[in-house]
Amino acid sequence: MSEQDRSRLYAWLREQADETIAEYMMSCLPPAPLSDLVTKQHLEAVLSAEFSGFALTMAAQRESDRADQAAQREADRAEQAAQRESDREQSARQFRWLVGTFIALTGVLVAAMYGAVAVA
Repeated sequence: MSEQDRSRLYAWLREQADETIAEYMMSCLPPAPLSDLVTKQHLEAVLSAEFSGFALTMAAQRESDRADQAAQREADRAEQAAQRESDREQSARQFRWLVGTFIALTGVLVAAMYGAVAVA
């Protein structure tokens, strides 16, 4: 039934009965030709196909994300190992500097003490 036919039928029903009945009658009629309406089976088939495609896409995306995360973890581990090694080297340098400074200060104190003893 065309939209024009629906409008004429609605107008005629309103003339023959009240508006409430006319609206009820029109709601019982399909808004488009039955061949144009989607059946439940067709809708389920289309949605199932789309969902399957979506599920495959999501699975591929998850796998790609896992691979990216694994690569990032490996890069982070390598970076942390390099940082630990750098920290160890810096700690060793600082320790050697501290020991050298301690020895030098001890020498200065010993020299000052012998100098003070020699002067007295």
